Amino acid sequence: MNRELTLLFLVDFIMSLGMNLTDSLRVLYIQSLGASVFQISMVVSITGMAGTLLRVPSGIFSDRYGRKGIIVTSILMCVSPPLLYTVSKGWEQLIPWGIVYSAAFALYMPSRMAIIADFTTVENRTKIYSMMGIAWPLGGMIGPAVGGFLQSKHGWNAIFYVASILFVVCLIPSLLLPKTPRCRLEDSKESHVESGSIPSLAFIRPLFAFIILNLFLGLGIGTTNSITPIYLTERFNVSTADVGLFISVSFGLTTILCQIPGGILAERFGRKRFIAVCLALEPFLFVFWTFVDSSLLLLLVQMGVNALWSMTWPATMSLLMDCASGSRRGVTSGFTQMGVMLGFTVGPTIGGYLWETMGMSFPYFASAFFFALCLPIVPLMARGRVLPLK
Repeated sequence: MNRELTLLFLVDFIMSLGMNLTDSLRVLYIQSLGASVFQISMVVSITGMAGTLLRVPSGIFSDRYGRKGIIVTSILMCVSPPLLYTVSKGWEQLIPWGIVYSAAFALYMPSRMAIIADFTTVENRTKIYSMMGIAWPLGGMIGPAVGGFLQSKHGWNAIFYVASILFVVCLIPSLLLPKTPRCRLEDSKESHVESGSIPSLAFIRPLFAFIILNLFLGLGIGTTNSITPIYLTERFNVSTADVGLFISVSFGLTTILCQIPGGILAERFGRKRFIAVCLALEPFLFVFWTFVDSSLLLLLVQMGVNALWSMTWPATMSLLMDCASGSRRGVTSGFTQMGVMLGFTVGPTIGGYLWETMGMSFPYFASAFFFALCLPIVPLMARGRVLPLK
C-alpha cells in the first residue's frame, strides 16, 4: 500500500478501536442504568437514526469539500460523547450524546470508503479493499476485550476515558492525510458537472440494488447484534469481560482472518456469485443459533455469521466503486451506507420487540429471514454506471 492508504489504515484502526471500546458493550451499560431490553433497543435505534440521515449528506460534503476535512471533523466530534456518558445518571440522558457519536461516524465512513477508491485502480480495487478491510476488525478484535477488562477492573467510566484519549490521538495521522484527487482522469468527461449537486433519479437508479441489499444486510445483523450481549448474560450467566472477549473473537478476529481470502475468492469465482453463496448460508446459522446450549459452540456459530458477512465486503465495495465516477464516490458510498444504517437503526427495535413479546429466540429467526431476502437482490447489482448528478 502507498503512504496515503497506510495513513488511512492507521486512522481507521484507531477509530475502530475507540468505537468498539464503547459501542460493543454499550447495551450492557444502558442496562446498568435501568433500561429494559426494549428500551435499550429504542436507544440504539434513535441514536442510529442520526447516522442514517447523515450518510448521504456526508457523502455529498466529501465530494464537494474533500475527504480529509470531513474525516478530521468526524474525529473531533467523537471526542466529547464518551466523556459525557460518564456524567449521565439515567439511560434517557445517553440519547443526545449517542446522536452526536452516531453522526460523527456517519461523516467518517463515506469519506473513508471513497479515499480507498481514489487511490486504487479497477484492477487492484478488490484486493486493496480486502487489505484495508483488516483495519476496522483489528480494532473490533482489541476494543471489546480491552473494554471488558477495563469495566471489570475499573468500572464503566474507564472505558469512556480511554476512548476519548484514542480519538484525540487519532487526530495526528488524520491531519497528515493528503488531499485526495477531486476527479480521476478516467472521469474527465464528467469534470464539468458540479460536485455536490443534488442527486437525481437517474443517479440513484443504478445504486438501488446496492441500497436494498445493504438494507436487508443491516436488518439481518442489526436485529440481533445489539441484544446478543444481553442474550449471553441471561442465557449463560457470563461476565462483561467474557462478553467483550466473545465479541472480540467472533467479530474482530474472524473478520481479520476473512478479509484477504474473501477478496481472493471473489475474484476467482466471480464477485456476485461469491456474495450470493455467502449470504445463502447465513439463514441456516441464525436458525441453528437458537438450538445451541453451549457458549463455546455459540461462539463458533457467531464466528461463522461474521465470517460469511465480512467476506462479502471487498466484492460489494469494488462492484459499487466500479460503477461510480471518481467525483461521485463519496455520495455513492453515502447512499449505500444509508441502506445498511437504516437496517442497523430499525433492526434493534424489531429485535427488542420480538424478544419481549415472543421470546429471546425470535430475533434470530427474523435475522435469518432478512438474510434470505438478500438473495434475489444480488444478481441485480452493477447493472450500469452511476450517472453524473443533475
